[in-house]
Amino acid sequence: MSNANHSEPASAPLLLLDYEGAAKALSLSRSALRDLVYKGRGPRATRIGRRTLFAVKDLEAFVDRYREPVSIQALPPVIERPRKRGRPTIAELMERKLSG
Repeated sequence: MSNANHSEPASAPLLLLDYEGAAKALSLSRSALRDLVYKGRGPRATRIGRRTLFAVKDLEAFVDRYREPVSIQALPPVIERPRKRGRPTIAELMERKLSG
């Protein structure tokens, strides 16, 4: 006899992850995450008893902190001339004064 009316409870969303889970979520090795936390550059950690855990929202804030801004406009390529040896000529000095 099947329990069609009885449904299993939905799994609760994860609030805290251990080092292994947090490292996997951040695509880091466990040792790399431990090193970042030790140096104070990693996500905020929560200590519960002897366990160190990471809140999912703290992992998201950590990612946002290191996300680079979107560039709206592409910059034109910089054309560099090869550097000449020796002292600049008078024409080069005059060009520098006018351009800069």
